[in-house]
Amino acid sequence: MTGHKRERFPAVFWILTLLMLICVWGNFNGYAAAPDAPDDAEVADEAADGENVEERDAKTDEKQDDDGKAENLGQLIVKSSGNWVAIGFYSVLLLFSLVAMVVALGRLVALRRARVVPPRFVRELNALLASKQGDIENLGSLCDGSGSPIAKVLKAGVLRSGRPLPEIEKAMEDTVARESAAMQSRNRPLAVIGNVAPLVGLLGTVVGMILAFHRTSTQGTGKGEQLAEGIYLALITTAMGLTIAIPCLLLVAWFNTKVERFMRDIDETLLETMPSFTRIENAVAGDGSPAAE
Repeated sequence: MTGHKRERFPAVFWILTLLMLICVWGNFNGYAAAPDAPDDAEVADEAADGENVEERDAKTDEKQDDDGKAENLGQLIVKSSGNWVAIGFYSVLLLFSLVAMVVALGRLVALRRARVVPPRFVRELNALLASKQGDIENLGSLCDGSGSPIAKVLKAGVLRSGRPLPEIEKAMEDTVARESAAMQSRNRPLAVIGNVAPLVGLLGTVVGMILAFHRTSTQGTGKGEQLAEGIYLALITTAMGLTIAIPCLLLVAWFNTKVERFMRDIDETLLETMPSFTRIENAVAGDGSPAAE
């Protein structure tokens, strides 16, 4: 069994992640919500006081100018920053998004054909097989010069050369399964975040609504604006959780599909080496080696 090195993410991944977070935050601040409409009670009071339509419209425009500046999505999050419960949930979700971005960038770099099925390795292997030089020494030297998964799979067959062909195939198949499981296991953080982030967002919404109704019950039913404000601020955590979870789950499915495709390519490429192992088995059997029994 071959060991698997832990992947390390260079500093450039963290820099790119921070830049992406800044861009996302800027996009949040760019979406302006519709300004609040004048309250019916205010309209009735103004009519009772004898204000004309022009004066009422002028006051409404001034109110929209004052309130509309703080009614975009990013500033709604900032608006609730005074609530320590909201800060806690926003911090957890922000940490989830940071980890997801770092893992996704790392997997994008790791799951490349140049690292899993290097074209140079495939060309050299095909050259050895075409020149009838696919003996144990040459195949072993080729595998030792590459640490890619396809080299590890071929190395498993080389180490059992001279044994019956079904045994060699079984060893290579087991190595393929181990390499596939190892690569897919590194996608697990994205799957965990994709499943947990909506639950954290939902929990934040439930807690926020509980606090909003509790505040309303203690201050009276005349504080409907505070109740509505508490509810829509609480719903932001659910929106954030879903925004994080959906890309994570899509990336997990895509990365797993890439791993499966690479494993099929490895199987098709190394299928050409079976005649070489058959010749080695026949040569060993002609020498009367115990491995041929």
